[in-house]
Amino acid sequence: MNDRKKDVMIGKVFGHWTVLEYDPDKKPGKHYECLCSCGVVTIKAGTELRAGRSTRCKDCMYREMYDPDREIGKKYGKWKVLKFVDMHRSLQRYEVECVCGFKKLHCLSELRTGKSTQCIRCHNQLNAIRNTKHGMYKTKIYKVWSAMLHRCNNPKSTPYKWYGARGIKVCKRWEKFTNFYKDMGDQPKGLTLDRINNDKGYSKSNCRWITHKENCQNRRKIYAKKKPHSN
Repeated sequence: MNDRKKDVMIGKVFGHWTVLEYDPDKKPGKHYECLCSCGVVTIKAGTELRAGRSTRCKDCMYREMYDPDREIGKKYGKWKVLKFVDMHRSLQRYEVECVCGFKKLHCLSELRTGKSTQCIRCHNQLNAIRNTKHGMYKTKIYKVWSAMLHRCNNPKSTPYKWYGARGIKVCKRWEKFTNFYKDMGDQPKGLTLDRINNDKGYSKSNCRWITHKENCQNRRKIYAKKKPHSN
């Protein structure tokens, strides 16, 4: 390509690209330094420009394809998306703010997949709360709670066939001891944990404290109803 033909390309616009100057260092083929409308400058092959195989930089391409602004205001865990920042290795990066006020840059893929749901400070605070022992492991009420979970969740437990195997479950809230204790309090002296409706699981609305005698009478009534009548 002679100088006259090279000059023909200078200043031409191909999509978002504007040809700035010929680059003699790139081989094979003829290449040009091009300016994208967003300000990005890069080297592109003349054939690629003329054939329309390249009309904009990668940042502009991803902006048009994925419209990054639609993520603004969305929440992922404790993160809130504030603004689009740039493309980093073909990934969209956003400035995000945690509920505690801490700000950071994150790739959208990390937010969408749940790889990051909160800042390190909130993470450490949550771990501190989880690791704090309630100091009630040896109390009677803790043993009541533990036995309840055991007979409902452990197939190797002897009473499992009357509880877990029958579909008797512990409600999600009571899977955590502190919630169970908050709802039921300490075990009153001489009373046992009882389900009001024996066909339903363990929950605040279906449990109470009653005497062992009342509990036994309750069971006899249930078994009597289920026992088939003899001819």
